[in-house]
Amino acid sequence: MKDFGEYHLCLKRRKKSEFFVKVPCILRRLTMDDREEALALHRVMASNANPELFVPGTDEEFLHILDGGGVILGIHDGRRIVCMRTVLFETRDEEVLREDMKLLPDQMRRMAFIEYCVVHRDYRGNNLQFLTCFFMEDLLWDDFDYFYTTVSPRNLYSLRNVMDCGFYAFHLKERYGGHMRYLLRKDVKHSPSIRMKRHVSAPLRDYRTQQRIMNDGLVGYRLVRNTSGVWMLFGQLIK
Repeated sequence: MKDFGEYHLCLKRRKKSEFFVKVPCILRRLTMDDREEALALHRVMASNANPELFVPGTDEEFLHILDGGGVILGIHDGRRIVCMRTVLFETRDEEVLREDMKLLPDQMRRMAFIEYCVVHRDYRGNNLQFLTCFFMEDLLWDDFDYFYTTVSPRNLYSLRNVMDCGFYAFHLKERYGGHMRYLLRKDVKHSPSIRMKRHVSAPLRDYRTQQRIMNDGLVGYRLVRNTSGVWMLFGQLIK
C-alpha cells in the first residue's frame, strides 16, 4: 500500500446553535499510536448506535483493523480525532459474499470492506463521509479492485453518500442479527455502466418489491424523492 501522508483541511465546527467557526484540521492514516483516542471515539459511537441503522464492531475488531487488519483514516482538529473512516481487508462472510457477488476467489482477495465513517457531532455538515471515501479510494487504488459495504434502508443520509461515491445496490437482505441492509458494491477500476432507460423504481419502505427487482438482475443506482417518500431507481448493469 502506498504512503498516504497528511492533508490539511479547513472545516466548519459548530459552536452554538447555527454558529460556526472555521478550524484547520489534518487528515491522515491512524496507527496504533492513536489507539486510545481512536478507541474512545469508537466507543462513543458504539454506545449511541441504533442497531436498526448501524451495528458497530467490538473494541477487539476495531483494534484489529487499526493494527493492520485494515486501514483507518482520521481527521484531527489539533485537540482530538473528529472523524474516522474504517476499511477491513478480510471478512468472515467471504463465502456468503462470493455467492452474492459472483466473484472468483482471486477477485475476492482484491476486495476491501468499507466499514463505517463516524463524525463528531460538532463537525457534521462538512460532507466528510464523501470526502474520506474519496481519499480512501486513492489510498487503496493499487491494492484493490472492488469495494463492498452495507447500509440500512433507514439510514438515508449514509445511503445517499455511499451511492454518490459510485456504489450500487445489488441485494437487500437481513444481516447483523436480522436487520435489513442493502449490500452495495463499487468496481473501482472498471466501473460498469447502468442502463437507465426504462428503469424501474420502488419505495425504500417496500422491501419485497426491491428484493424481487434485484433478484431479476437489476441494481439500485439512485435515490429520488417524491410526494410519497424516497424511492430507489433500478437499472441493468452493462459490463
